[in-house]
Amino acid sequence: MRIVVIGSGTAGSNFALFMRKLDRKANIVVIGKEPTMQYSPCALPHVISGTIEKPEDVVVFPNEFYKKQKIEMMLGIEAKKIDRERKVVITERGEVPYDKLVIATGSKAFIPPIKGVESEGVFTLKSLDDVRKIKDYIAKKKPKKAVVIGAGLIGLEGAEAFAKLGMEVLVVELLKHLLPTMLDRDMAKLVQDEMEKHGVKFKFGVGVSEIIGNPVEAVKIGDEVAEAEIVLVATGVRANVDLAKDAGLEVNRGIVVNEHLQTSDPDIYAIGDCAEVIDAVTGKRTLSQLGTSAVRMAKVAAEHIAGKNSVFRPVFNTAITELFGLEVGTFGMTEERAKKEGINVVVGKFKGSTKPEYYPGGKPITVKLIFRKEDRKLIGAQIVGGERVWGRIMTLSALAQKGATVEDVAYLETAYAPPISPTIDPITVAAEMAMRKFKL
Repeated sequence: MRIVVIGSGTAGSNFALFMRKLDRKANIVVIGKEPTMQYSPCALPHVISGTIEKPEDVVVFPNEFYKKQKIEMMLGIEAKKIDRERKVVITERGEVPYDKLVIATGSKAFIPPIKGVESEGVFTLKSLDDVRKIKDYIAKKKPKKAVVIGAGLIGLEGAEAFAKLGMEVLVVELLKHLLPTMLDRDMAKLVQDEMEKHGVKFKFGVGVSEIIGNPVEAVKIGDEVAEAEIVLVATGVRANVDLAKDAGLEVNRGIVVNEHLQTSDPDIYAIGDCAEVIDAVTGKRTLSQLGTSAVRMAKVAAEHIAGKNSVFRPVFNTAITELFGLEVGTFGMTEERAKKEGINVVVGKFKGSTKPEYYPGGKPITVKLIFRKEDRKLIGAQIVGGERVWGRIMTLSALAQKGATVEDVAYLETAYAPPISPTIDPITVAAEMAMRKFKL
């Protein structure tokens, strides 16, 4: 069997490796525009700050590793067209036939139509090439003032990187608070307060209308002008669907797939940022543009091609980050989004400590849990704290994936040791707060 993968990023590279484990004889070919296989886009802000020394350090495995796995790589090559009738991928260097095709074309940075956005000193942060250009520009121009457009994950992590390099940083967000798709306003304020302690400033509810100068000198924000010697545009990403669309596959915001990651053509699969899957709470189609989702999709697609009846489950989009030492974890439905979706919810919120009160070194932690009123099920959580958010958000996400109710969380068996955690964990207390409201 000849399996062709379009895309050498997280989804495509992991698919190739999973497929090789399952089928030692299959002919696996990866076509990718970049010169390397998988690297970690989430690590790029840490390359800017210098926490990770070189851009090349974020490459997961060298190309030689894939060669040893007998995976054929066609790197630095762009796939131009998919001919479904003839079952070939047409590239700039000829045709590549396939029995099964996996589209892992990822996403691209969305650049809004801002006047001056093409000016020197204006960057996106999506690729290794982007981070090299940013580092070169900083080394050459030594900017002191930075503006970040967008307060999503990449925007905030980019803002942190600039601040750690000694720049004055202003983050401009069109919506009312930071991380608007991940956090409610009350939880977002905790993150904002911490970032402001480190010199990062924010403007909400307004957009950048113009970037002034070439190289950039300032940005226009509403009626105000703010100095800027470097600008990061972090206004989200868009799925790369053009290739699939031109091939006549069903496409919405992403490439429509079934539970096995098959597209409207059963011999063609789509995985990663470009694939449109199912939201676990609403049952509607959504994008799950996370590295963890890309790896899970890669595994399911490989297993299905290998003959297993593997299924990709609906997503809660569990995510975590750390900003100036403050950990932020989230998944599922926010209270704000629930209102927009017409879902009645009950909320439990608790602010406590990561350790018993009597033990030194405990750090503040705030837990917010979202339960659906009609069936009492956990459908979302947000945690902001000084440590050990990761384990708690993973636990809650796992519970939600299993359909846990407010009682399941409130009476959860947890672990205790004074240097690590309190006897009554903050997540169970937050659930108790919600349970009281259910009884009212």
